[in-house]
Amino acid sequence: MFDKITAATLSADSPCNIGVWVLRQRGAIIFLLPLLNETYAIFVHQQILHGHYLKMKRNETDHLTAFSKIGKSPQDFELVFQHIPIGISYMDCDFRILNMNPYCQEKTGVTLEKAIGKRCYELHAELFTGSQKVYKPCHECKVPEAIKTGEIRTFIKEVTPGFISEITIVPVKSESGEVIGLIELLRDITRSMQVSRELLESEEKYKSVIDNIGIGVSLISPNMEILTVNNQMNQWFPHIDVSKRPLCFEEFNDPPRKDICSYCPTYKTLRDGEVHESVTNTPLGSEIRHYRIVSSPIFNWQGDVTAAIEMVEDITERKIKEEELHQYRKNLEDMVKDRTERLSVINRSLKKEIAYRAEAEEALKSSSDNIKLFAYSVSHDLKNPAVSIYGLTRLLNKHYEDILDERGKNYCQQILKSSEQIAALVEMINVYISTKEMSLCIESIKLADLLLMIKEEFAIPLNIRRITWTEPGYLPEIKADRFAMLRVLRNFVDNSLKYGGGDLSEIAIGYREDEDCHILHVSDDGIGLTEEESQNIFGLFKRQKTAIGIAGSGLGLAIVKEIAEQHGGKVWSEVGLNKGITFNVSISKHL
Repeated sequence: MFDKITAATLSADSPCNIGVWVLRQRGAIIFLLPLLNETYAIFVHQQILHGHYLKMKRNETDHLTAFSKIGKSPQDFELVFQHIPIGISYMDCDFRILNMNPYCQEKTGVTLEKAIGKRCYELHAELFTGSQKVYKPCHECKVPEAIKTGEIRTFIKEVTPGFISEITIVPVKSESGEVIGLIELLRDITRSMQVSRELLESEEKYKSVIDNIGIGVSLISPNMEILTVNNQMNQWFPHIDVSKRPLCFEEFNDPPRKDICSYCPTYKTLRDGEVHESVTNTPLGSEIRHYRIVSSPIFNWQGDVTAAIEMVEDITERKIKEEELHQYRKNLEDMVKDRTERLSVINRSLKKEIAYRAEAEEALKSSSDNIKLFAYSVSHDLKNPAVSIYGLTRLLNKHYEDILDERGKNYCQQILKSSEQIAALVEMINVYISTKEMSLCIESIKLADLLLMIKEEFAIPLNIRRITWTEPGYLPEIKADRFAMLRVLRNFVDNSLKYGGGDLSEIAIGYREDEDCHILHVSDDGIGLTEEESQNIFGLFKRQKTAIGIAGSGLGLAIVKEIAEQHGGKVWSEVGLNKGITFNVSISKHL
């Protein structure tokens, strides 16, 4: 069937990895091309390469099998040539185009009639360059090299805008080995290049993300070799050279370990294909670093684990903070325990104090009741006889005045005065007790109004003795019990008049305040007291030495003290440098 076979075998490691033979059959050329794991036969009806034919095959057995399937008629070969999805063109050694199949015409946009006889670079210059025509072979073209070496050459070129092709130049040789023509195969790789670019961009994005996240990422082989690491791992372990495929348990520990870490989650992942996690205590020289490691498997298409992705987070600072927090909590628990014990002791003591105070209050209440009974008893058993004595003495003095001598009359006057004092004392005792028992009626009162009432009450003795009365130009309103405050001021002024002596010439009322209290004071320039005497004058039945011969109960200032304490304040005295005394009383602002 074939009258002549001339072989022109190409190198096995050439880009196409195929063999090429030339066949002749009745003036026609047959080409057998391996494409996409199939063998196509192309029959060309022209004697383009005189006396030489081309066949491309992987091996003799594959060729014979494929050829027998395709068929032996020229029409079969022509059909394949016309419809094969690869551009095929033929040119001589002067770059002139001799033939091209429809797919090549479609992709280049050039008809066969226009291309025949023209050099390929001339055609390219006319169609695809601008006003500056360049009539010379393209700089990336491998045709000159293929002619020179007689070997297949492959390169990639954007043939037309948007059409990227992998071009394979196949030299056709004579029996003497001389290159007498060329076959140019164009395979459309536009989509492949686009996908490659997208994959490259995706890979760059992925690499950028991996390199810039705050955790370490490494790829570990089934043999525990480090295949790659990201920037974070490089910062932690700058000495690692992944090109040498070092073992992870040696490189990630200082000093290096001799075997796989017992806790290693990556080792477990490589064995069972599951995700594992662990927190490590990794020695790095003089310190221990704590890493949280999460290991995930990578599978091949058969489902076998081919590597593991190891994600590493340095949690040393977190562990230190957690330990500090744990110690703080422990200290806090100890403090709470200690405080609880102390509070328990205080609570027990407080309960005892409460019980004691309850007993004291009960005793005080009982004492108060006894005092009340005593007061009633005094009022009934002491006051009534005193009143009777007073009445009988007056009758005696009235009806027997002519009989009584002067001494008898003096005795009667003394009995009358003593009876009056007893009655006054009983009355003051009742006042003192009622003051302690009576609840306050707190209201807004004007101090100026109270002082006006006191001044009018004592107007006669003040005028008779020509005593000067002074008070501030402005006095505020305060909250207090009106009648209690009248009693306090009345007592202070009465004390000054009673015990100030004959040289008393001035009584001065003053006012000041602090953050919590209103403070009233009554000063005089009378006889005054010693420092020692001023310490006890607010006690029950305490009287001054200057009070000798002056009627009084010794309860007035004690009543003032009780009123001050009921108003959240206190009472005190201040002795003048040479003479006089000042009585002070404070009243809380928070009543």
